[in-house]
Amino acid sequence: MNLVITPGKLRYFLLGITGFLLAAHCIVNVGIHFFGKHKYWLDSLNMDRELNIPTLFSTLLLFSISILMKKLYATSGRESPRDWLLLSRIFFFLGLDEAIQIHEIFIIPGFRQYLHPMLGSTWVIPYGLLAIFLAYHYRFFLKQLPRDTSVRLVAAGLIYIVGAIGMEIIGSHLIQTEIIKWQGFSYGMITGTEETLELLGLITAINALIIELIQREAPNKWSLTISKKKATYKDGLDI
Repeated sequence: MNLVITPGKLRYFLLGITGFLLAAHCIVNVGIHFFGKHKYWLDSLNMDRELNIPTLFSTLLLFSISILMKKLYATSGRESPRDWLLLSRIFFFLGLDEAIQIHEIFIIPGFRQYLHPMLGSTWVIPYGLLAIFLAYHYRFFLKQLPRDTSVRLVAAGLIYIVGAIGMEIIGSHLIQTEIIKWQGFSYGMITGTEETLELLGLITAINALIIELIQREAPNKWSLTISKKKATYKDGLDI
């Protein structure tokens, strides 16, 4: 029996978990808001709750990205290795943030009266500014990477930011203007979309980083076996 682990298969596996979590989230919200099933155990699958299965999955993805970037720091090419190290530390922090909700510190209810309804979740301001700074800082770094890797990482970042910050802004606006109710069904669908986009961005990043590592290192470090049936398999890649 051949067990082949390739970037493509890993990506589909992680996407499968994401799809399951999204489906479970939708079912949970339908049960709560249409059938009154307010069971405590349902929170373990609700993407709008913390310290549960979706949070654990997202945290593990963030830490995995941090580890992969640390490996790229040790095998850097034309780009500065310090840039990989900084990114690794940032994603380690984001993993901690996902686990223990550090960004909640930046939610200051008293400021909301001075801000646009879109900024009701005030943490998006410092995190949004940080995202803009990093995008500017890493513009030359991305140009020094192989084009395919750079495109994948930019796509991953955009998907993640649209989910984490973009959907948070949309949700805040709808709640502050009383178009939807906080923790209502519509709010649950928005948070489900938000978390799903975040996961898709992280999976895209993991795929890009693993492919880049395979291209820099020996392929057998990233696959258990190579199937003889797949003539198109090259350098450990199954993209």
